[in-house]
Amino acid sequence: MKRVTTPLVWALPAVVTAVLGGWRLTGAALWADELATWGAVRLSWERLWRLADAVDVVLTPYYAGLKAFAVIAGTGTTALRLPSLLAMILTTLVVVALGRRAGGDTAGLGAGLLFAVLPVTSRYAQEARPYALAMLGAALALLALVRLLERPTAGRAALYAAAVAATGLCHPLSGLLMIAGHALAGWRLPRLWPPAALAGSLPALALCLSAAGQSAQISWIALVGAQTVRNLPQQLFASAVVGGLILGLAILGLRRPAPHRPGPHRMSPALCLAGAGFVPIVLLLAAGLFTPVWVARYVLITVPALVVLATWSLSRAHLAAVVALAAFLGHPAQLDIREPAGHGQDSARIAAVIRPLYRPGDVAVFPDAHYSIAWAPRDLYQRYLPTPRPPDVLATTGQRLTGRLQARECPDAACLGAPDRIWVIRVDSPADPLQDMTAAKRDRIAGGYRIARRWNYPLLGITLMERR
Repeated sequence: MKRVTTPLVWALPAVVTAVLGGWRLTGAALWADELATWGAVRLSWERLWRLADAVDVVLTPYYAGLKAFAVIAGTGTTALRLPSLLAMILTTLVVVALGRRAGGDTAGLGAGLLFAVLPVTSRYAQEARPYALAMLGAALALLALVRLLERPTAGRAALYAAAVAATGLCHPLSGLLMIAGHALAGWRLPRLWPPAALAGSLPALALCLSAAGQSAQISWIALVGAQTVRNLPQQLFASAVVGGLILGLAILGLRRPAPHRPGPHRMSPALCLAGAGFVPIVLLLAAGLFTPVWVARYVLITVPALVVLATWSLSRAHLAAVVALAAFLGHPAQLDIREPAGHGQDSARIAAVIRPLYRPGDVAVFPDAHYSIAWAPRDLYQRYLPTPRPPDVLATTGQRLTGRLQARECPDAACLGAPDRIWVIRVDSPADPLQDMTAAKRDRIAGGYRIARRWNYPLLGITLMERR
């Protein structure tokens, strides 16, 4: 086979990731978590620190970095998602580097292209959350670990610690799970790896300790069951069939002997890839049996290692076929994630519903609670429903302005007034649109208004109520 030129090895996967990641970057509306990002980066620095103290300390490094970026780029959807796209392009380059270490230029090109065409790569390249940055940090940490095992020096240990620290700052739990996976190979360097791993873990540990009293942010998570395992390929790879393909090939990759490398650390690439790819998943699933902690997004850090393992199991002749197959099988998911509700919430639909029917004098009201995303109804109203719009008459203080995610409302809905029509905006569609409202608000609306029309969309429920 003709040798692949090195510039193409690096450039082609990066270009494919950039093209796919940039394709309809703003197609999907911001969903609840991204709306939380949008709301946080618009705060003053003082109010952002106050919010961190109350509810979102683990995300504060990400919010702070994105807020600094937003000063230049703004808070539009493209600006909010651009750092994730750039991080995913860089992650692709690191995957190429890992693949080259595992099997040369052709393996590096195959690993990079396979990573580039995965639906999950595009999905989180278009997500205004820290997961793409955490994937980049994890890929860099894995590469640093491989290099440290190849030639153990204090300088390489310091680089490893820095990559681990960066990952933990992006997502503390992911960072700690990553370190556990690295232990499978790191134990081979008892004098260098443990101190480097400990030093790198300090930011993640500090954030986790600071967030110990903020468990409400994960109170919606369910315990792991059989269905969780069945859903793993879909949840981790944004496509069940592509996920099954990558996981199957990665498991086969565990059985292939590593290429011979001279020296005492010749088996390190295989051990590094196995630990980084599988250990975090197994640990989080096991923990999720006893405590509500399993979310597939938290182990996205394993995807680069799993992709390299998948290509590790292939001969050069099969790499192109697998990349093409993954692209073909992932095409429906690539289209789905770019739909208006591609991130699970049809947030922008609110404008199409309310604007044509809006009348002066209408008002908007919102539920007071939700099991997981109580802040989202007001956020999507503020983000996607332009003025003139029904005013939010009950809010006395805006979202996040007092160190809590939700706005404060006047007591007992006293400032509701006597409007002719009320728009109830929710992120669910219960039979009773007044569900999860305070008793006073509920009684005030139910006693004088009836349901006129209802609209139900993914994570968006709108009800128009009129005077009886």
